[in-house]
Amino acid sequence: MNFKKAVVGSLIGAGMLASPAAFAGFTGNIGVTSKYLFRGIEQGGGAAVQGGIDYGHDETGLYAGTWVSNIGFAGGSGDDEGAEVDLYGGWSKEFGGVSVDLGLLYYWYPEEDEAGADYSTLEYYGGLGYGPFSVTYYYSSELNYFMGTGNAESAGYVSVGMELPITDSLAFVASYGNFHGDEIEAVLGTDDNYSDYTIGLAKSVEGFGDFGFTIVDTDLDDDDLEVVLSWNKGFDL
Repeated sequence: MNFKKAVVGSLIGAGMLASPAAFAGFTGNIGVTSKYLFRGIEQGGGAAVQGGIDYGHDETGLYAGTWVSNIGFAGGSGDDEGAEVDLYGGWSKEFGGVSVDLGLLYYWYPEEDEAGADYSTLEYYGGLGYGPFSVTYYYSSELNYFMGTGNAESAGYVSVGMELPITDSLAFVASYGNFHGDEIEAVLGTDDNYSDYTIGLAKSVEGFGDFGFTIVDTDLDDDDLEVVLSWNKGFDL
């Protein structure tokens, strides 16, 4: 994840995390998106190819995985291209219809040294889900939080999501997020928080994977509404 060009330019990165309760053993996923937006902010580079591998253990609820995407910053070759590699692990269980998810998520940018930057960040997260609704909070206490200015003592992001079935294979999706921390104010020259909004449709086609059409916007003054088309498919390994 990182901020766009004015500020240096990732599911989840975190939005692409697979639900731990949905798999046992090793699984994989691959996808394509017309634009990679992370917390409402475009990660540059136009279309992105993304994919990952997960491992889950049903009995204990423990899981771990990795997810990769190309991005349009942090590159050291002069073309400003780079990669984002997410590494995560945690625990998830369901109690009386309420799902609980706790874990760690590390965003690693392999080219950041070549670019003379420090973007890699560790976040802690905790989430609850019930029926079509979910809420997740991400927190980091690292001074170099994505943007690498070293001005933030901590930062957090809260995401509230909803997925309402329309038919057996079509769903309406919506989410609201708020990103807050001192470093946002230092880099953007605005308030120390901003919000992002997403609405869209998700269509599952048997044998072909899942297709998405979403509209994304933020309350940042210089941001335009974005339309994103995506496809992803999961498979057993």
